[in-house]
Amino acid sequence: MFDISGVNLHFGARHILRDATVKVDDGERAAIIGPNGAGKSTLLKVVAGLMSPETGSVTYPKSSLIGYLPQEVVINEPHSVEDEVRKVFQEVLDHEQEMRELERRMSETTDHASDAYARIADRYDYLLHETMRRDIYSMDSNIGKVMAGLGFSAADLKRPCREFSGGWQMRIALGKILLSNPDILLLDEPTNHLDIESIEWLGDWLSAHEGSLLMVSHERAFMDRLVNKVIEIDNGRVIVYRGNYTDSLRKREERREMQRRAYENQQLEIAHIQRFIDRWRYQASKAALVQSRVKQLERMEVVEPPGEDAGTIAFRFPPAPRSGKEVIVTEGLSKRFGAKTVFEGVDFQLYRGEKVALVGVNGAGKTTLMRVMSGRLDASEGSVEVGSNVELAYFAQYDHEDLHPDNTVLGEFLSDAPLEVSERARGILGAFLFQGDDVEKRVRVLSGGEKTRLRLARMLCGKANLLLLDEPTNHLDIGSRLTLERALKQYDGAVVLVSHDRYFLNEVVTRVVEISAGEVHSYPGNYEDYLRMKGLRTAGPSVVVPVAEPVTAAAAPRELDRDERKRLSAERNRLTKELAKTKKRLSALEQRVGELDDRCRAIENDMGNPAHATDAARLVDLTRRLASTRAELEAAEAEWAEVQVAVEEMEGEVLALDA
Repeated sequence: MFDISGVNLHFGARHILRDATVKVDDGERAAIIGPNGAGKSTLLKVVAGLMSPETGSVTYPKSSLIGYLPQEVVINEPHSVEDEVRKVFQEVLDHEQEMRELERRMSETTDHASDAYARIADRYDYLLHETMRRDIYSMDSNIGKVMAGLGFSAADLKRPCREFSGGWQMRIALGKILLSNPDILLLDEPTNHLDIESIEWLGDWLSAHEGSLLMVSHERAFMDRLVNKVIEIDNGRVIVYRGNYTDSLRKREERREMQRRAYENQQLEIAHIQRFIDRWRYQASKAALVQSRVKQLERMEVVEPPGEDAGTIAFRFPPAPRSGKEVIVTEGLSKRFGAKTVFEGVDFQLYRGEKVALVGVNGAGKTTLMRVMSGRLDASEGSVEVGSNVELAYFAQYDHEDLHPDNTVLGEFLSDAPLEVSERARGILGAFLFQGDDVEKRVRVLSGGEKTRLRLARMLCGKANLLLLDEPTNHLDIGSRLTLERALKQYDGAVVLVSHDRYFLNEVVTRVVEISAGEVHSYPGNYEDYLRMKGLRTAGPSVVVPVAEPVTAAAAPRELDRDERKRLSAERNRLTKELAKTKKRLSALEQRVGELDDRCRAIENDMGNPAHATDAARLVDLTRRLASTRAELEAAEAEWAEVQVAVEEMEGEVLALDA
């Protein structure tokens, strides 16, 4: 476990973290969320001890082993992957060698009551605990399991680290951290360079991990499946929600609604007080009352309005030029690299307006097929036919060479924008989260996520009616992903995409094409439909998790016996009755809140009645009654929010029993 207490940090004049306070207990799995630049990675670095806060502290048990994965790691070493990950065990291998020496010394010591023997025994116990905790005797087996889970074959483990791309080097770094089995795991976007299968495996590993986990992630399905605490950074302030990502959205909206109400009520109160001040400012007989209200305004702690959510598109994108019915057709397509066949005999048709996801295990050939279709890679056999009036645009996740570093964001966008789009350039860039002076930034200073957003905005508003997108969501925060989802749903051209973000696939695609063993198979619908048709199962609400093998009769859910059915029925009846009582309580609270709100307004109107302006005793009484009624209203609203949460939780339990 660890405690973050009162942490403050500035970057220049900007307050990145404001009194950040949060506790993560043993076994808790927490995710940090917020838009790009909010301070998520900064908070992670503070916890890792790589940055020092201006005030505040981070504390954890002295003996804690911390594993930290940054967003980018370079392992450009000549030795093999296996040798690199074995470095993790060097310390504990040294421990084992020291244990052999201590065993020899203990066997030679005859006085087992001596201080010297006790010191040797204590050291031996410590080393034994460490070797058991790190499971040194299963080292080779664990290396094989972890690296296979991250997509490495046995042959890959023998290859030099420097032969792998940056994404695969990140997997090596992640594998080393997992093999070290730390007490505290700090992971900065660990799924960025993983495919869906590796993400599923990582989720299983982290679920079984007994230590604490704090990670930055934009993978909504991954967080829903894994975390039990969400830490939002909003304008430098840390807000903590219990539950997974979906729970945090609901609770966040409840918090924002309560803040909105508090803000609106305070604005009404301020307006009322100000009207009184303006009306009686120059009346000598009211000077004391006016001064009292001026001081009341000065003492008032201002409630800020809730900020607007990023990533909301307020316009429609220009229609893509109309193409022929068949946008792209492949026949007998094959691709080989030397003796290795990636895919063979692929027949694929894409029709106007379709949005297709390419899926398959790591190395199945998804990116290779897309590059062949884009014309960037020649096929070994077969043909690719592009339909009539088709204008193709290809997005490769690591390719930023098509951006001119000296251009501004606005200038780069306008360089390839049609005339009808140019007139709305600032609005379109605003939808992709380039707001205000951001459009004047030079391309060279943009982050990876910002470059991705600019390239996507340019593609979607360009002349292309066929988009080939390879991992377009990498390095995008959740707000940016929502922007892209909405943009692609509006886009009326054809799309082929590869992505490991299952929420994104579910929202966007209309067909899934699986590449398996060099062949392709087509499934209509989104990603969940594809899994359902494949006979795969789901794990948790709205989270899709492939199982290792197709479901067979032997693996089918077992029939419940009579006692179990009876127990579940009784539990459901109990929950249903409790739910009905709680809903009745909720309805009563809603009515109570409405009545108290009406009473507050009536008192405010009474206070503003000119007939009472000279009746000081009545105004004092009304003020006292308004304060008392407002206190009752706040308490009723707080109770209503708690009961509403209880109702939703019980409804979920009833649905789970029905399932």
